[in-house]
Amino acid sequence: MDRHEVGIILKYTDSLSKRPRPLSISTVNSSSTEEFMNAFDVESFNTAVDIAAGKLSELLENDEIQGVVLERPNTLLAAARALMVGTKDSFDAKRFAEILDLYIRTGIKVNSRGYMARQFSSVVPVSAVFDMVSAMAPQPASYYEAGQLANVADKLIAEEFGRLLGWELGRFDMVTTSGASLANMTAVLVARNRKLGDSWTDGVRATGRGRGRPAIAFGAESHYSVSRLAGILGLGVDQVVRMPLNDRRRIDIDGAVAALDEAKARGLDVFCIVGAAGTTSVGAIDPLEELAAEARKRDAWFHVDAAHNGALLVSDRLRPRLKGLELADSFCLDAHKTLFVPALCTLLFYRDPEAASAAFPEKHSYVFDPVEDEMSRFQSGIKNFECTKRPAILNLWLVWALFGRRFFEQKLDYLVDLTRQAHDHLAAQPDFEVLHQPESNILCFVHRPAGLPDSQLGTLQLALRDRIRAEGRYFVSKVELDGSTVLRIVMMNHQIGLFDIDALINEIRRHAREIRRDWVGESTRNDNKPHIWTVEKTC
Repeated sequence: MDRHEVGIILKYTDSLSKRPRPLSISTVNSSSTEEFMNAFDVESFNTAVDIAAGKLSELLENDEIQGVVLERPNTLLAAARALMVGTKDSFDAKRFAEILDLYIRTGIKVNSRGYMARQFSSVVPVSAVFDMVSAMAPQPASYYEAGQLANVADKLIAEEFGRLLGWELGRFDMVTTSGASLANMTAVLVARNRKLGDSWTDGVRATGRGRGRPAIAFGAESHYSVSRLAGILGLGVDQVVRMPLNDRRRIDIDGAVAALDEAKARGLDVFCIVGAAGTTSVGAIDPLEELAAEARKRDAWFHVDAAHNGALLVSDRLRPRLKGLELADSFCLDAHKTLFVPALCTLLFYRDPEAASAAFPEKHSYVFDPVEDEMSRFQSGIKNFECTKRPAILNLWLVWALFGRRFFEQKLDYLVDLTRQAHDHLAAQPDFEVLHQPESNILCFVHRPAGLPDSQLGTLQLALRDRIRAEGRYFVSKVELDGSTVLRIVMMNHQIGLFDIDALINEIRRHAREIRRDWVGESTRNDNKPHIWTVEKTC
């Protein structure tokens, strides 16, 4: 605890003796009343804010290379439990500071140049401040009377993206949801309700278009939130068509046509085709124009899971990569990924504004008025699953209002360019192999030291991920591609440069040498176990 923090706590402790006694609450005694009211005390709040601001400032100013500190669950459980022991009749500033320390220590270091693992983003700091304000002065965003600015912000952000898509104002709709998993489910639910008649009331078994059992189709590497939908919506996981990929890990359109034709021959009626604009594994963008045309030909709904790459719309240079997205019946994008605001903030767009109300047809009097008016036209409660919904859109609107679209464009352009540079740099290394051309800020690769048997390649990558993560300087992730484990980096931090990529390469090589020595040592200690390889002098 530094001097500044000690000073804050001492100042707060001194103020306790000067504080007026709170008004009594008839149902409890006076000492309990004081303890109860203390939780809502303004001075306690100010002290907590000062402590938190100091710690977060240190976090932002820290330029140390950090990954993630993994503690054993039982150790962390004991530490957290110890902070719950005992009670005081006033806000415990010291304990609050210790709780923040524990949280920050065990969190992922998204602001560090060592963080390259996942699609969790560092956030624009001012949006995090606004998050605190919206928590203290809430605007539940589903209904206009409770969330006025939140519902207006929905419309304003929708207008911005509509212009980028070339959609006519007033001829489309957008609602916010808490995450792309929920957005994908909502969109496919709209598809089911619109394409399968009375499925909301009669169920999917009793409906259909007389063309077979209802089914959905998606790419072989779709996010698991999409692959779960058949089970969630009552279609049955056997009513799923997985469209094959090409060598760029996009949906292969010829293979997709063949798979859809084969499904029809098996008695399946594919009423919804789901494409991806940014697969989780490699960030691939499916052929959206071709998939949209195929969906129209088959009278199917076309939804695009653009959770990761949908944000490329804000960049004049990168937007063409999403060509065909404007043809989708619906698509979603995560602002908490590549628009750098606090989670969860997902935008779900519908090309037909009437479609947005088809997801949840039921209305209840305690939240809906019988006649639509100017206020109810602004609210989104009827269009999404959530009743109480955080006004997450306000974080995005705030940053857009303060800095404009070009701010997002500048950061995204840099991260995509950096990923391309990382690709070229890794491809030039004799002991590394890149596995795809990056379409955004995701890159998969393997470290292949000389003399490494192919049968041990995946095992080494997993061991590398574990060693790197355990050391705590860098944090990278892994995925399975074609049944083999590979390493993955996701560029989310604009402070990372090619120098950091080079440092990571050296880190990987060092760990690989240590892993190989360990494996050889284990082989030597076990006479019944053959030697896998010999240790190289250089790598």
